[in-house]
Amino acid sequence: MKVYRQAQSTIIPRILKVPIATQGEPIRAQARLTLLEGGILRRGLLQVLLILSLALTLLACAPSQRLTEQQRVEVFQFVWEEVRRSHYDPKLGGVDWDAVREAYLPRARTAESDAAFYAVLNEMLGELKQSHFGVIPPGAFVAQEEARQRVSGGEVGVTVQLVEGKPVVVRVRDGSPAARMGVPPGAELLAIDDMPADAIVQRIRARNLPAVEERFEAYLAFRAYLSGRVGSTVALRYRDWDGIERTMTLTREAASGERVQFGLLPELRVRIESRILPGNIGYLAFNAFMPPVMRELPNRLRELRDTRGLIIDLRENLGGIGLMAGGVAGYLLPRETPLGIMRLRDGTFGIVAYPQQPQYAKPVVVLVDEFSVSTAEILAAGLQETKRAVIVGRPTPGKALPSKIVALPHGGYLQCVLADYETAGKRRIEGIGVQPDISVDLTREAFRTARDPALQRAVEYLLRQSAR
Repeated sequence: MKVYRQAQSTIIPRILKVPIATQGEPIRAQARLTLLEGGILRRGLLQVLLILSLALTLLACAPSQRLTEQQRVEVFQFVWEEVRRSHYDPKLGGVDWDAVREAYLPRARTAESDAAFYAVLNEMLGELKQSHFGVIPPGAFVAQEEARQRVSGGEVGVTVQLVEGKPVVVRVRDGSPAARMGVPPGAELLAIDDMPADAIVQRIRARNLPAVEERFEAYLAFRAYLSGRVGSTVALRYRDWDGIERTMTLTREAASGERVQFGLLPELRVRIESRILPGNIGYLAFNAFMPPVMRELPNRLRELRDTRGLIIDLRENLGGIGLMAGGVAGYLLPRETPLGIMRLRDGTFGIVAYPQQPQYAKPVVVLVDEFSVSTAEILAAGLQETKRAVIVGRPTPGKALPSKIVALPHGGYLQCVLADYETAGKRRIEGIGVQPDISVDLTREAFRTARDPALQRAVEYLLRQSAR
C-alpha cells in the first residue's frame, strides 16, 4: 500500500503550529497531516465533520422547497455513488451495493415527503452497519446564530444518562444554573417542560438498538431537550432521594469555552478544564479534539506536574481531529509510540505519539463512557494498549471510523466513511468500543455516597498506586 508522506495544504501549520512535512519526508509529528473524524488532507482540504451524532443534535427545520422526483433521483444517485467511490473497502464489507440501489430507489422516488425521502437515504446507509455514515437534510445545519444557540449557546449544566433503565442526572457542572439551584446528581428525571422523560426514552427504545447505542442516543436526546437559547428557561421535574417530586425552573446560560469554526461544522465551544482534586490528584477534561486543546495542554500539564497521578476525563468527548490522539499521548509517552493505522482504499496513515514537553510521568487514568467517541476512543485504546493508562468507566460505543462530509445536490450533506482504523496491536474498535480495565456500572444508589462514582473510583485507584 502507498503511504502518504506529503500534506498539501498550508492550513496545517496555522492550525497546529508545527512544520509541514516536505516532499519525500516521512510525517514525523502527530499534527503534520491533519486527519479528522470527518476528513483527511489529500488532493486539497476536504470539508469535515466531527461525528454524525453531533450533527443530528442540530436538526431544526425542514427544507423550504419540496424536491421534484428528478431531484430526488439526483440526490439518491449522488449518495449511492459517493459511498461506492469513497469507502475504504471496494467490496463494502460484502454488502451488495447494486442490490441495495435497486431496493431503495423506488422507495426514494415515492416517499411521501422530503423528510421521508431523507429517512430512506439514511436507512439505505444503515445497510452498511458502520458509524459515521449519514445524510443531513437541508435545514439541519441552520443559520450560524441559531446553531450557536442550539449547540454551544444556552445550557443548564446537567448531563442525563440512562441508569438502570431510567433517565438520571449523572453530572451537574460546578457553577452552572443546575448546581446553583441544587439539582442533585442521582435524581431521576421525570419531565423537561411538558415533555415526559419516559416518552423520550420509549421513542428511542422502539428502535431496538444495542444497549450501548441506546444509552448514547438517549444522552443526545436529553442534551438536545435541555439546550436552547441563552436566557430562555426550562422546567425540570425530578424525583429526589426521598421519593419526593420536585420542579425547578432553570435559566439557560451561555456555554463556556472557546468558539471554534471548522470546515462545514457549525460553530462550537471547546472547553478544557483542569484542577487538583483532594489527595493531590490531577484532573484534566476537554470536550473535543480541536486546536485550542493542543494550545492549552502544555500549560495545564505544567500546573499538574507535581500531582500524584492524573485523570484524563474523556466522558462526553465527541471526537475531532484524529491525529490529536497522538498529540495528546505525546505528553504521556517518553518514546515514539505508534497508536494505530488509518487504512484508506489506496494508502495508509499512521497515528504516532512523539514525545512532547512537559512530560507527565506519574500514573494515568482515562475516564470513558458511552459518549467518548471517535478520537476519544482512539486515544483511550492507544493508552490502554501501551499500558500507559488504566481505563475506568463504561464501554465506549465503537464509533471510530474517519469520514468526510460533502455537500449534496439541492442542499444538505452526506457524511461518508473513507478509512478504517485499527490499533497498533491490530485491534479494531469500530462497533466494539474500548472496554474499561475498571468497570463502573452506575446505579442510583451509587450517587448516595459519591457525586461522581466513576471519578471517585479513578481517584481511589491513583491513591492506591501512589501509596505503593
